[in-house]
Amino acid sequence: MNLRTIIILVTLLAAAILPIAVRLSVAENVGQPLKFKPLENIQKAVKPLKAQKVNVALILKTKRCVGCDLSDINLSGLDLSGADLRNTDLSRANLKNTKLKDAKMSGARLNKANLTHTDLDGADFKESDLQGADLSNAQLLNTDLTKANLSSATLYRTELRDSDLIEAKLQNANLSQATLVGAHLTGANLTGANLSNAVLRYADLSKAILSKANLRGADLSLAIMPDGTTVYGTTQY
Repeated sequence: MNLRTIIILVTLLAAAILPIAVRLSVAENVGQPLKFKPLENIQKAVKPLKAQKVNVALILKTKRCVGCDLSDINLSGLDLSGADLRNTDLSRANLKNTKLKDAKMSGARLNKANLTHTDLDGADFKESDLQGADLSNAQLLNTDLTKANLSSATLYRTELRDSDLIEAKLQNANLSQATLVGAHLTGANLTGANLSNAVLRYADLSKAILSKANLRGADLSLAIMPDGTTVYGTTQY
C-alpha cells in the first residue's frame, strides 16, 4: 500500500468519526449547568462613588456632579451658579456664602447643611431634603421648593419672595422675620412653624396647614388664608 492510499484512508476515517465525537461532546455539556461570573466579582469591578476622592476643582470646572456623594464637603464661598447637582448627597455640607443661583438641585439631600447667606435665587429644589438645614439670611428669590422637606430647618430672615413652596414640609421650621411676599404655599405643612414677624403679603396659603404655627406679628396683608379668605392689614396672633 503506497503513501497516497494511506492518506486517503485516514481522511475517510476522520470524516466518519468527527460527527460522532461532536454529538457526544454536546450531549455531555447539555447536562451541565451554565457557569456565570459571580455577581460579587462584577460589583467589585465597579468602585463605589463614595470611595472615590472628590475632585473639587473638577466640580468647579464642569459645575456638574449628578448623584454624587458630597456629604460633609466644604464648598463655602464658591461660585456654582447654574451647577447640576441633582440627586446629590450634600448632607452636612458647608455651603455658606456659596453662589448656587439657578442651580439644579432637585432630589438633592441637604439635611443639616450650612446654607447661611447662600445665593439660591432661581434654583430648583423640587423634592429635595433640607431637614434641619440652616438657611438663615439666604437668598431664595423665585426658587422652586415644591414638595421639598424643610422640617426643622432654620430660615431666619431668609428671602423667599415669589418662591414655590407648594406642598412643602415646613413642620417646626423657623421662618421668623423671613420674607415670603407672593410665595406659593398651597398645601404646605406649617405645623408648629415659627412665622413670627414674617412678611407674608400676597402669599398664597390655600389649603396650608397652620396648626400650632406662631404667626405673632406676621404681615398677612392680602394673603390668601387656608380657607380661601383674605386678611387685610397686619394681624397680631
